[in-house]
Amino acid sequence: MKSVALIGLSLSGKSSLGRMAANALGMPFIDVDSEIEREAGMPISQIFKLRGESFFRDAETRATISAAASGIPVVIAAGGGVVLRRENVAALRKSCFVVFLDRPVWHIMRGIPHDDSRPLLKSPADLRDMERERRALYLAAADAVIENDSDIEEGLARLLGLLRSDWPETPDEYAVIGDPLTHTLSPAIHGAVFAELGVTGRYDVIRISRGELDDFTRSARVSRLKGFNVTMPHKGGIIPLLDEVDEEAGLCGAVNTVIVRNGRLLGFNTDMGGLLESLREADRDFSGSRVMILGAGGAARGAAFKAAQEGASSVVILARRADRARKTAEDVGSALGFPGLVRGGEMSPEVMIFEARAADLVINATPAGMNGVGGDLPSLEFLEALPDSAFVCDLIYNPAETELLRRARELGLAARNGIGMLIYQALLADELFLNRKLDRPALYRTVEEMLTK
Repeated sequence: MKSVALIGLSLSGKSSLGRMAANALGMPFIDVDSEIEREAGMPISQIFKLRGESFFRDAETRATISAAASGIPVVIAAGGGVVLRRENVAALRKSCFVVFLDRPVWHIMRGIPHDDSRPLLKSPADLRDMERERRALYLAAADAVIENDSDIEEGLARLLGLLRSDWPETPDEYAVIGDPLTHTLSPAIHGAVFAELGVTGRYDVIRISRGELDDFTRSARVSRLKGFNVTMPHKGGIIPLLDEVDEEAGLCGAVNTVIVRNGRLLGFNTDMGGLLESLREADRDFSGSRVMILGAGGAARGAAFKAAQEGASSVVILARRADRARKTAEDVGSALGFPGLVRGGEMSPEVMIFEARAADLVINATPAGMNGVGGDLPSLEFLEALPDSAFVCDLIYNPAETELLRRARELGLAARNGIGMLIYQALLADELFLNRKLDRPALYRTVEEMLTK
């Protein structure tokens, strides 16, 4: 039997539930905060006041490592900030079954004391900031999550129900990180794939703001995560924080899939492979095509890279800022050793019409038309200039039909939204997660049917 470590925010119930669970299970109980106070000979509020937070964190690390190495199965109530240091998480993971007590912030607010016994919780705002900073770290460190959103009896029943199940084999854990993640379909897609394959993996949504990315990647190295997907705004920013990036992700300048292997983070890009497979599903291809890309961000760069790599006869990138489009085109062409193959220009109505006359394939890589995003393309008149055989691909999938796609279909043009790319990039990511080839066409149909329902 392993030791049990309870983690979570201050006042989430670690000490009270931990003590009660230890009594019920006949195991010793260790409260890390109490151990710190005993060693220092003063309450935590005085430690902060007289010695500072850095001194407290050092003491917390010593007490945590000591508790985890007790040599006999114990129940540990860890400090609220235990996940802020990698060595703490590593020590708990080595010998403990780690449970995150997830208590809603509004519940905790009612219990914030009015004295100085909780030096980091002076107001509800402090608690909300702490929750935003630490939630992803708790999820990454935990073997299991208990929602402690009721009274203490219910919380104890849930905890004991979990612990008395003999610590079943923990499923592999995966996640998607980004901000915002309100409408992400990733859990549904990967969940459907795992269910179809009989994989017991768990797939979570972890909101990580720009300022939290560095802390998250450090914690991911010692977490239970086997891998995670990356979405806006981190696809480029995460690259310097990884140990290794595959060639395509490096050339695209974007990572959307990370594998965690022996404490190392390995980055990949499956977005562009997903786009290619989606086009082939529609009997289209980049090879020999004249490609017109709208936008000059990461998605546009990746699409231009894949088009050029797959043998497009020409690629033009159009953006509201012509200088940015030209720079992206220059970077892609130089990276592939095909200078001049990729051009950049202004996304004005006149230029769009001019370029459309010779385009076989149009890809909208801007957010224009996406639900919750203001604005639209400068004009849709260019659609009338496209050859009848041209294909219009919008990388947006929410809504299912943007104004661009609606108008293209009215003109009799073949068109497709971004759901195909979304599904295929997820399937390619799952191949990396599970380290095996999948029957992607069959799984595509399974996922598509699930999303339709």
